[in-house]
Amino acid sequence: DFAGVDRSLVVTAFQSASGLLNLVNPTFAVVMGGLALGRVGYHKWLRFTLPLMIILLIVYAVVLSIGVFVPGQIF
Repeated sequence: DFAGVDRSLVVTAFQSASGLLNLVNPTFAVVMGGLALGRVGYHKWLRFTLPLMIILLIVYAVVLSIGVFVPGQIF
């Protein structure tokens, strides 16, 4: 356990943050390859996906907060 939080919840938080970062990371080959094939600029794609990133960040925060306060293993 880490700071009183179940280790499965810590792993879930890490994976959620990693996945969200990989969607906006300009050095992630899958994102840049897809943008190059679609001939879409990175800044245009970033402006398009920014609302989704904010929504996902809020959902991750809510779900992880519930996971911290609910007793027992839910993940």
